[in-house]
Amino acid sequence: MITASKKSLAIILIMAGVISLVFCGVFVYQGFSKSNLIAAAMRIEKASYGSAEGDIVGIIDTSSEASVMSSVLREHRLERYGVYTELERDDPNRETILKAMTMESALNLAILGYGVTDVVKANGAFMGIIGITFIFSGIIVARSSKISLQ
Repeated sequence: MITASKKSLAIILIMAGVISLVFCGVFVYQGFSKSNLIAAAMRIEKASYGSAEGDIVGIIDTSSEASVMSSVLREHRLERYGVYTELERDDPNRETILKAMTMESALNLAILGYGVTDVVKANGAFMGIIGITFIFSGIIVARSSKISLQ
């Protein structure tokens, strides 16, 4: 026989589990949705680089490809022009460096965005595990005859 407090605990656990599973779905959906949004935005720009020793295949649209390209841009920029702040104000290369820095920044933002979406997906998966655990715990509490709540 289930006492009122035991029944209440079981209901609370199951409800917490269901709520957690709903949040799991929302977080995982948002993570994949935003990850796809970033990739689509990168594909629109059609940025590619053929000399990355196979690290970039076709259009840059993944975090690892963006990281490789950002490093390549930084390396080329620093080798060829040096640090932006060390250039004279009337140096004609300032505009070229600014364009390279803008592309680097966009790639770094994409890398950051992919990282955030990965964290969101992982949080969603964790919420799913917690939700399932709560639901099973609620079922165990509801069916158990040995648990005594006072």
